[in-house]
Amino acid sequence: MSTTRFDEEKNENELNFILRSDIKLNILKELYKQDSTIKELEESGLNYGSLLSSLKQLNKEGYVVKNDNEYKLSNSMRMKLSNLLYLNEIIEETSSVKEYLNTHLLRNDIIETLSEIPITDDLQIINNTPLNPYKVVNNFSKNMAENGQVKCIFTYLHPEFEIIFNDDAKFKSELNILVAEDIKEYLVYDKQKSVDKSPLVNRQINIKSINPIKLSLVVSEKEVMIVLYNKNGTYDTNSALISNDLKMIKFGNRIFDEIESYSSDEYTNLNLL
Repeated sequence: MSTTRFDEEKNENELNFILRSDIKLNILKELYKQDSTIKELEESGLNYGSLLSSLKQLNKEGYVVKNDNEYKLSNSMRMKLSNLLYLNEIIEETSSVKEYLNTHLLRNDIIETLSEIPITDDLQIINNTPLNPYKVVNNFSKNMAENGQVKCIFTYLHPEFEIIFNDDAKFKSELNILVAEDIKEYLVYDKQKSVDKSPLVNRQINIKSINPIKLSLVVSEKEVMIVLYNKNGTYDTNSALISNDLKMIKFGNRIFDEIESYSSDEYTNLNLL
């Protein structure tokens, strides 16, 4: 048997030994937080009789070390448990993302790329909360205001468009926006009648019309954010997908480029109006 195969079987046996028993796993979780006496472990809700038996087994296997009246994790188990808890966190987050995607529109006649969304480790869902009811729109605005190359798709008129369009960047930046034709007409009209004609020095804002699409997107050099429609056809203003993973940022750019390629309209530079 090869060393690699032996290590794999050893790790699998260790994992099964831990996961077969809820009380062993709970003991390890408690000791991961801090070294504890039996009394302290019992106070966390663990049964005294089961505690003694499980601690004896964990100590025999070298997972737990007894020091006077306290038990603590061995160094090797602390490292393994850290990886296990991290993996569990990723699995839970991935499951919630998949559940989110199952309740939202990913396929339509206009764009094919969206259905190929990659599930990366840092792909997260952000939600509005009672304490922060504008979390989604604020994050969208933050990404639009990033320096560098920013690409954006509006499915509706952004409530803070005037602030964003009049806010200059610290460095040379370009904001390319795709919107429905009626929104583009309104934005151009609003810019033309604007009393404040102070030119933006660093930020170029270009806008182009597209056929209406059930999706909003903003891609900066640091992050991508996607706002989807529910499967019942309503726009989900309360949640969004967000990621700073390079694979997801490239994916966001692919979505933008595909939708952009379907439009025969020319970009209008708002800076020149």
